[in-house]
Amino acid sequence: MDRLIDDLIIGIVNANQVPLIQDLSKRGKRNEKSSLKLEHHKVSLKRKHEQSDFFKAIRKTMNNGSDNDCTNCESLNEKLKQKNVEIERLRNELAKIESSLQETKRKYKEMKLKYKEKKRQMKEENKEVQGEMMKFGVITIPAAKLALCRTDYSKYVGDLLDICFGRETLSESVLKCSKSRTSKTNVLDEGTINDIMAHVMEKFQPISIGMVRAAIRQKLNTCHKSKQRNGM
Repeated sequence: MDRLIDDLIIGIVNANQVPLIQDLSKRGKRNEKSSLKLEHHKVSLKRKHEQSDFFKAIRKTMNNGSDNDCTNCESLNEKLKQKNVEIERLRNELAKIESSLQETKRKYKEMKLKYKEKKRQMKEENKEVQGEMMKFGVITIPAAKLALCRTDYSKYVGDLLDICFGRETLSESVLKCSKSRTSKTNVLDEGTINDIMAHVMEKFQPISIGMVRAAIRQKLNTCHKSKQRNGM
């Protein structure tokens, strides 16, 4: 053994040629490999543990997110239902408005047709009376002029008196003769007045002769006052 050691020191024998040293060297290498494997295994276990914790955290987050998503979905579904109800209400209101609009259009068309028909009838009536003459006492006037008189009976009387006598004559005339009559005061023709009253009572039934006579006096008073204002 001592000689072997001396040979190793001198260099005659290589350390790799000694079985014991080779065995120790192999054991050292195996121990080194085992240590590396153990270290690698520890690192692997640590990584697996870290990955496990990481995935647990992810799963927990996903589960929490899933719960939140479910809550959000329920809230969104409720809002969607409310919106659908509102949309249905607006549709019903729109349908009512469209129906009302159609009814209004229909009534407008009917009124338009009636207006056209009435206008046509009036034209035909005007054509018929255009050549006719109306006689009030000693005065004869075209029947077409009566269409220019206003529709209220008292105003109709005033317009008809203007046509038959003229405002100048009316401002200087009275309905009946009285003791206070002057030379400048005229009495309206009795026959013309009677025909005017009969015509007005027939047109505006059931007014009385007293109402027509009052309308004539009112017209004469208006003409008298107008002349006095202009004279002043």
